[in-house]
Amino acid sequence: MRTQTHTLPGRHPDTRPGAAGPAPGAAWASALLLALCGATAHSAEPPRQDNSFEITPFIGYVAGGEFEDALDGSKRDLDADASWGIILNAVQEPGRHYELLYSQQGTQLQGGARMDMDVQYLQIGGTVSFSENTQVMPYFGLTVGAARFSPDEAGLDDETKFALSAAMGLRMPINERIGVRFDARAFATFLGSDDEIFCVSSQGAACRVRVKSDVFMQYAASLGVTVGF
Repeated sequence: MRTQTHTLPGRHPDTRPGAAGPAPGAAWASALLLALCGATAHSAEPPRQDNSFEITPFIGYVAGGEFEDALDGSKRDLDADASWGIILNAVQEPGRHYELLYSQQGTQLQGGARMDMDVQYLQIGGTVSFSENTQVMPYFGLTVGAARFSPDEAGLDDETKFALSAAMGLRMPINERIGVRFDARAFATFLGSDDEIFCVSSQGAACRVRVKSDVFMQYAASLGVTVGF
């Protein structure tokens, strides 16, 4: 006895090879559509917001600084040495920050009788980021303020002069609150030509060093950890 197979009118089973699954082109199209939807959703995420306030303690290295001996005109420059300091930033608008910087270098004056000296900078200004990359953010900065030279020798006066700085660097956020900052900066201090400095307070004219040029230049590189609030 034979069993008959019945099909609905107008419907015929398709027995061609490969007809049981979806066409390969349709599968690839579906995968591409899902990928595009995912990318669109990712790009629609809100941009990273700047912290309202940031504090960056740092350590660095400072080189440069030329003087000459007040008596014989011989070279008396500052040793390149380590520095430390702190940078405070307040956001003005996305990518722009107000900045307050304090830096201190402990160094020595070369030539003749070596003399310990601290060089301090207190500066105020701002920075501007010039990239929308949120992982590595380059910036440019300008500040103005004062430089203070403090010789570690009894009777010698400290000297405070007008100074400014120009900086370029990188901000590299680790998360929303913590980041790493690299800063390269040039400090220019205006001393006045032919000025004698580091004079003995009680004797007036007894000075140890003479200015070599109108502008005293130092160059600094630093690395700090930024904490945002």
